[in-house]
Amino acid sequence: MLKRLLQVFTAPTGGTEPSSEQRIPLAAAVLLLEVAHSDGEFHQAEQDLLGELLKNHFSVSEESLADILELAGEMRRDSHDLHQFTREINKAFTQPEKERIIEAIWQLVYADGRLDHYEEALMRQLGSLIGLSHRQLMEAKLKVAKA
Repeated sequence: MLKRLLQVFTAPTGGTEPSSEQRIPLAAAVLLLEVAHSDGEFHQAEQDLLGELLKNHFSVSEESLADILELAGEMRRDSHDLHQFTREINKAFTQPEKERIIEAIWQLVYADGRLDHYEEALMRQLGSLIGLSHRQLMEAKLKVAKA
């Protein structure tokens, strides 16, 4: 399973692109892990919520969750920027869907009960990279913070 997931982000030799259905959950997992680790700690509450967000928002099955998270962790450590991952989100989702995704990521930010300045800076960057205005980003933040 891990080998098959790894092939999703490697350049295919036959010239056909892997489907968005395979790439999107992996890209989302990398972004979620980056946010979860941005404050220097990866709390159990964040880890638990991460799996739920992937299952609920990106249709990741329980059977493939551990493999996706393992590969996403490797990709996160090896990547130099978030553009390759946000590009996948931009290609696959509409503006309202992106707003729901950013709300899910805000849920992860608040999973440990606090907002770190590194997390907030990363969220501003992610919002910009997926084409959300500052207003949209703040509305999502306030919606999640009130819940």
